[in-house]
Amino acid sequence: MDIKQEVRALNASAELIESYVNYSVCCFPEDRTKIVTTVLPKDHIAKKYFFILLLEVIEGVHKEMIPSKRNGDGLLDLLHRIATSPVLDEEFSSTSRLLSATEDFISWLNHEFEYEIYSANIGKEIRIKLTRRKAIYLIGNRCKHSLLRSNSILNQMVKIYKNSGVELDTGTELLILEDIDNWLFDDFGGYHFTKLCELSSKVHHGIMQYIDPMRRQRLEQIDEVRYAYKIPPSLTEEESKFEFYELLNRARSPFIPTIKTCKHLEEKY
Repeated sequence: MDIKQEVRALNASAELIESYVNYSVCCFPEDRTKIVTTVLPKDHIAKKYFFILLLEVIEGVHKEMIPSKRNGDGLLDLLHRIATSPVLDEEFSSTSRLLSATEDFISWLNHEFEYEIYSANIGKEIRIKLTRRKAIYLIGNRCKHSLLRSNSILNQMVKIYKNSGVELDTGTELLILEDIDNWLFDDFGGYHFTKLCELSSKVHHGIMQYIDPMRRQRLEQIDEVRYAYKIPPSLTEEESKFEFYELLNRARSPFIPTIKTCKHLEEKY
């Protein structure tokens, strides 16, 4: 991964997390000095918005944007690669927090759980098995798409049910989409809302730990008001320069609360 792609991955990740872990989407205490142990979404719409943007963090990125991406790489995978082998700044900055945060997030997503549900629409009890990553994929796409664009997640739900030993009657398959709302979005998504905020905030803090020393080292004060940054020589395109400026500016006054999920919100699923 070259400097241009590293800047793009860092900036896109920070922007996404700032867009869904904030005071407009989440209920945070007014006292910003407190460690947050429980987070609720502002409302139903805010919760949908949260999972739509979270999906962008964990799903695969386009090769046109990050040519060095490997098959299946999402932003978390790219950030882990950056933390392992940084190219933007190896001398003054540390990626230790970013490395730890991405490893924790990826490990958490890959955890597989079993869950017993009762599907009211088809009148059957089901024991399903899936990863947290898969659960968030289904929630995010259900929040994002109308019924007319839900064929992909419907097919995946049918497969999950069949793997659990449930045969669906003809004409009832569409009814199980509502199960995503009931037991994934409401139950799983509500239970893990705080933990997802915590994992995301730690990634953001890791990015800021890496970026802030670089920002201070490259800052040039022109006068009392104006400032500039020394741009790496390899960033020659205007869009790359803009992304670099935008990334460093994020470290000027970042604020995402310190979140530590309480124990009773880490015992299930």
